[in-house]
Amino acid sequence: MDTQEIIKRCQRGEKDAFKELLSTIEKDALATAYLISGTRGIAEDILQETYIKCFKDINKLKNPEAFKVWFFKILVRTGWAMTKKHSYLIPMDISNHDELLLNSLPPLQEDALDTYETKYIVQKAVNNLSINLKTIVILYYFNDMSIEEIAKVVGCLKATVKSRLFYARSLLKKELSDDFYLEYDFEKISERKCSENG
Repeated sequence: MDTQEIIKRCQRGEKDAFKELLSTIEKDALATAYLISGTRGIAEDILQETYIKCFKDINKLKNPEAFKVWFFKILVRTGWAMTKKHSYLIPMDISNHDELLLNSLPPLQEDALDTYETKYIVQKAVNNLSINLKTIVILYYFNDMSIEEIAKVVGCLKATVKSRLFYARSLLKKELSDDFYLEYDFEKISERKCSENG
């Protein structure tokens, strides 16, 4: 069913509709919360708080087409707040690495990221970025959002998003060995996305 129709049903107060709506974004939302926080437990708390806020405020959403940006704006801000609150607990949750981590990295041509080790190293490098840079990288590469959508989610200018993306890529290039950086070529993904988006 069309997401916009589900949102309209939510706004009419249909209880099952909200469950349907969450099922359309659940996987991406959990992966994003996990990547922002670095731990599964905090990610689940972020998600729960985000769902509660969305449920309470769904009638404030004027344009159902803007749901994805609206939802991730709430999720990211909730994630920032909870991660800051729990920052003393944030070492990477190595014991909890599961399919969520392995499947959260975006697919590439061929089988460039077919090993757990490679995915772990790339994810760890992303996790070492500051929260602002990490969020931009997560939204751009892991959620396939446009620069314009990201600007709306994080509340800044498109030029700021581009600048942070460029700086994040330069830090990742320093953090990752040449082999890993070339295997998971952030610049090529960006070029491809820019050409697809015009």
